[in-house]
Amino acid sequence: MINNQNSVKKALLYGFVGAVAFPLIYECYVNVMRMLAIGFALAGCVYVAIRLSKYELKDALCASAFFSVVSLGLGVFLEIMLHDSVVKYLEEHSKYFYMSLEDVAYFVVKIFLCYATLYAIILCKFGLVSAINKIKSNAEQSATFIDKAFDDDDE
Repeated sequence: MINNQNSVKKALLYGFVGAVAFPLIYECYVNVMRMLAIGFALAGCVYVAIRLSKYELKDALCASAFFSVVSLGLGVFLEIMLHDSVVKYLEEHSKYFYMSLEDVAYFVVKIFLCYATLYAIILCKFGLVSAINKIKSNAEQSATFIDKAFDDDDE
């Protein structure tokens, strides 16, 4: 229970940071450089996946889901609230580039793929750990079988 509470606390903290970063990533995607923005989003998701994968699988997946909901939910809310101010500021000081609906759909797909990597990293980590443990256990069993086989031949 303590691990679950700690993982949810961490996910809440990372979710709030992700929520603040989401409008920055979107505006960077629109006006600065698309791959830079997706790189930031992917780097954030990989960082959170590495930090949350230290917990048990159930706790890590629960915290990842909580992080996703908090960061995307609050992030979209913040983007809706701040978008008009950002557009007004950029139009006064430079030029604001608008995206077509198709480009917005590509952005949403790319962000969801970044969040999918979060789950993929956690699942791969636990899959590799369980495979390594299985290989170690099989090696130990093989060693004991071989030792018993040679012990029976000596007697």
